[in-house]
Amino acid sequence: MANDVILLFDVKGGVFCGKISNTLTHIEEKYPQFKNKFAVISFFPDVLLKVRQDHPTVFTGFTRRHDHIQDEALKAGYRSPSLHPLLFLSDKIYDFFMFYMFVPWMKINMLEIRKDDVSESYVRDVAPRPVLTWTVNDPVEKSFFKRIGCSVMTDVVSDEPAVFN
Repeated sequence: MANDVILLFDVKGGVFCGKISNTLTHIEEKYPQFKNKFAVISFFPDVLLKVRQDHPTVFTGFTRRHDHIQDEALKAGYRSPSLHPLLFLSDKIYDFFMFYMFVPWMKINMLEIRKDDVSESYVRDVAPRPVLTWTVNDPVEKSFFKRIGCSVMTDVVSDEPAVFN
């Protein structure tokens, strides 16, 4: 196995908080060659907090989705027009807290953000933290993100460099 392999754990729910920590411990014990070869990313601050407490050297990334609170409220069936301004404000307060307080305090290594929300100024503003975006399956988009210094996750796997490198 190549030495540059990183195991990326994208933890989708806070209920997996303890499980991810136990999983990392298990992998480190069973496969010592993977020690310090993990990255854990999540929307959920409690997941990253738990990983930082139990595994301080693990590379962590906070996942941000624009209008996260509004989107979740719509999924839950809240559609009141009078609620929209409150949800909008809640998203802005959440973003401020997460990026200017939580991320620096927790020493989060990377920010992961939906591709539609990434811009050259965003990547510049969060430097020196790297930015990872998802899901980039278009070669032109990949080229743009590479040019602005943003890493990408993709569903496209190819052995042909001309296709997607």
